[in-house]
Amino acid sequence: MDLGILLYVIALLAQVTAALYALNLFLRSKSYRLASGFLLFGLVLMIGRRLSPIIYALSGIRPNLIDAFLAVPISFFLLLGMIQFKKLLIDLEEKNFVLDLSSKTDSLTAAMSRVESFARANLEIKKAFRNKKSVSFLMLDIDHFKLVNDTYGHPTGDLVLIELVKTCLEELREIDIFGRVGGEEFLIVLPETEREGAIAIAERLRASIENTSFRTTTGTEISITISIGAAIYNPNNDEEDDSAAIVKKYYAACDKAMYHAKNAGRNQTYCSGHFI
Repeated sequence: MDLGILLYVIALLAQVTAALYALNLFLRSKSYRLASGFLLFGLVLMIGRRLSPIIYALSGIRPNLIDAFLAVPISFFLLLGMIQFKKLLIDLEEKNFVLDLSSKTDSLTAAMSRVESFARANLEIKKAFRNKKSVSFLMLDIDHFKLVNDTYGHPTGDLVLIELVKTCLEELREIDIFGRVGGEEFLIVLPETEREGAIAIAERLRASIENTSFRTTTGTEISITISIGAAIYNPNNDEEDDSAAIVKKYYAACDKAMYHAKNAGRNQTYCSGHFI
């Protein structure tokens, strides 16, 4: 085989390999599909440029050896750059995924983060505008949690928070929103739930926590109680049409109700002027 043709064939194989990397990246990456698409298109065009001197050489036209020699390192540098580019974009996507996940979940308890809780609550209010069904807000707070931290230490307090979240999630529906909005405060948003249903869920959570013993790393069992405040948004009675303002309003209302439960002796649910 003529040396010039051999060099062009080597360069062609390198560029085809680079194009396959670009194609794989285009199919795999959603965030950087446009950039990888442009790269793929450019590499495919360059493959055509590498094919043309091979076709001419096979037709009897001698290739330019200088161009053939230069084509090999250029093509391999493109291949190496494509490999590194793919690695860089995949690493970026993985990091973006971790950052996105960390912004949506509480790093300690795996409950929803405060920001994600409010964002999801906002979506549920907008949905309530359409289906005209109530959305219930519950504020849950651990009674005397400072005493747990002071007596057993903060690592034990962290374990209690983690186990509390697990216990509550077992009692809630998949559509319910459960987020950590403070140190030991949790916001629960119950879509399509009237007052009676919200109270039933709140009492079920309260009783479940009261009857659960949390074991420390030393084997000591800790019993805790919770206070819950409830506020019910009914789209048929509330004329407000700003979903963010509604979330803020009912978040404040259930938080205020929770403090009513605290002041009345704790380990109880308070909703709209009534203790449960």
